[in-house]
Amino acid sequence: MPEIIEGPVTRATKQNLVRGVRGKPLPPEAVEAIARQAGELIEKAAKRYDEDVAEGEIGSQARASASEATPIAGRGPSGLLYGRVQSGKTAAMTLAAAIALDNGFRIVVIVTANNVALVRQTVDRFKAVAGPRVFSTLKDLAGYEWEGQEGALKQDLPQDGLVIVCAKDKTHLPAVIRLLQQLEAAAVPALIFDDEADAATPDTTLGARSAGRQNAPAHESTMYRNVIENTAPGQEGESLRETLPHHVFVQVTATPYVLFLQREDAPIRPSFVHLLEPGTGYCGGNRFFEDFDPTEQPTRQPIVVVPASEAQVLLAARSTVPAGLANSCNFFLLAGAAHSIMLRDETFPEKGYKHLSHTSPRMDQHDRVADLINGHVRATRHQLRHLDAPETSAAFEKPYAELRRTLGTGIPPLARLLEVASDAIVQAEVVRVNAQTGNPEFGPTYNFVVGGNILARGLTIDELLVTYYLREAKTPQMDTVWQHARMYGYREGLMLYTRVYLPSHLATLFRQIHESEEQLRGLLTDPESVATIPILTPGRARATRPGALEAGALRVYGGAAVKQIVPFYAVTDMTRVGQSAHRIAEILREAGVPLEEGARLERFRDTALDIAKSIIKIIPIREDDDGRWDTEAVLALLDATADRYGGMVSLYARPFEAGEDVNKRRPRGVLSGPEVTMSEARRKFVLALTYTGDPAAPTAWYPTLIVPPDLPAHVFNPL
Repeated sequence: MPEIIEGPVTRATKQNLVRGVRGKPLPPEAVEAIARQAGELIEKAAKRYDEDVAEGEIGSQARASASEATPIAGRGPSGLLYGRVQSGKTAAMTLAAAIALDNGFRIVVIVTANNVALVRQTVDRFKAVAGPRVFSTLKDLAGYEWEGQEGALKQDLPQDGLVIVCAKDKTHLPAVIRLLQQLEAAAVPALIFDDEADAATPDTTLGARSAGRQNAPAHESTMYRNVIENTAPGQEGESLRETLPHHVFVQVTATPYVLFLQREDAPIRPSFVHLLEPGTGYCGGNRFFEDFDPTEQPTRQPIVVVPASEAQVLLAARSTVPAGLANSCNFFLLAGAAHSIMLRDETFPEKGYKHLSHTSPRMDQHDRVADLINGHVRATRHQLRHLDAPETSAAFEKPYAELRRTLGTGIPPLARLLEVASDAIVQAEVVRVNAQTGNPEFGPTYNFVVGGNILARGLTIDELLVTYYLREAKTPQMDTVWQHARMYGYREGLMLYTRVYLPSHLATLFRQIHESEEQLRGLLTDPESVATIPILTPGRARATRPGALEAGALRVYGGAAVKQIVPFYAVTDMTRVGQSAHRIAEILREAGVPLEEGARLERFRDTALDIAKSIIKIIPIREDDDGRWDTEAVLALLDATADRYGGMVSLYARPFEAGEDVNKRRPRGVLSGPEVTMSEARRKFVLALTYTGDPAAPTAWYPTLIVPPDLPAHVFNPL
């Protein structure tokens, strides 16, 4: 395992970040905080490299070269850098790359979304890495920027290293693979970052192929084959990971649900995790949606609820914008004016303030919304020529009251704000951002940004004040919706001026996904927890796209459909039960649980979660049992929901009914309807244990976990 040190590449990279090379300058204390977390990530990655790939190839004193031997574990390990939306994951990757280069890694490849703006943003940030050449797959008329330099790069690689930023594209990835082959890069240790790893990399044909559908593709999806493993005829081995066999693969995302719902041995299933904590000033789900209450109006959060019918009104609108959109635009004008007066000495940011409209993935709808906003801005520009007119004040009365809600008595007078807005709106821009528009060019005052999928991942929108969000799918996907939260980020100084306009049910969905994220991150603080991960799923949503999941592999605990978690068989083989049957009885007696009580209500005993877990860990379950019971998943579920139920579980015990066939298959468990009803009334998990033999010395136990009625659905992959 290498000694993680601050070597020359790391020191110079830190200085570049503080100076703002290719980006905004970062405070020295922020750079040090990011570097500490990046060092912890590389420490974990290096440990797994030694264990799974080869010993002695990396480290401050290592030879920084890779042998031709097959990795110890058969392939390089897969990890996860789990950050929050807009929390600075790229800065962490940049410093992690520098630390890795100081410790013997010689190739760092970053694959990212196939979005020119995002690739340019990413490569600009990685240009801060000092020492190695940094290339990208952005092309000009002369081709790729490395072309013609392959010989020199091959010669310099063992000493200087190389950083490549590559779009997930069926043309660019093969070009990078050819370059790496030319450089004989397999001879050096490599670190691969898959930025937005859950977006394009997972095999989107997995669902169809595993279900055996007649029209299922013969091979994995293109990006999976280019990045992970390529088995297509004539392309065998032509993937990034296979080209760099001695590597660590680190997936980077704020929405890792599809990764944790793969089989445990899947190449994209994380075997180690590093939780990236945001720095000072980060505003995420906790600031926007955590306490959202649809019955509280106005809300305490920067949320403005628009009618649920707003989307339909928007679609039907011809020239007049819906009330919610109009109010959001007018609030934006006042908020920008107020911020420029109070915090910027009456100046606007270099690239102006931003208002984001995210209403649809369809580009024709982007044009429609942009045209409506253009019309509204034009009408407002004319209106602001008459600042004394009653109609002008009336149009801004409601947005002004909304801004006063957070600015309080210190808010400038409405007349002053309108005066500033009337001057600045002359240079307002309506900017479409989608696959047809290219890199956005922002104006110097007010920018109304309209877009969809391209705005959904990675791209940072600086000085964003207002988000107008109506986008909705019939069955929302948690990872897709959560990535839409472009309002998150280091925006503390803007929060008093920030608003999100959306319907109440969408705000509730954001709150529920925030709760799921908090629960998942809580589970992952335990380094042993990555084996089985239950994903909390809101009732009207699914965790991720089903096409990238193995058909029939997922199980659900909780929700409306699953009231009991049971195995299908009791274990009665005494050679397997052994001492565990007696130990379970001892634990129950110590907890005061009666084993012979005739009255059902008197059998229940509330106890600490740890006591119930100690029982669950030793309950014997057949290896071939195909029921819902999965011991690791049950334990993970109890840990994940401990706070929700006060860290308590109710225990219940009774013998099997006289004459009952203990060995029969039990798809519905053993409890009667009244027992289930009484258990649900406890309003917490109930672990019910049915035994065979003498109560003084039971010979076998059959478990049932009754879930509380209010437990949301949790989905996981037990395979």
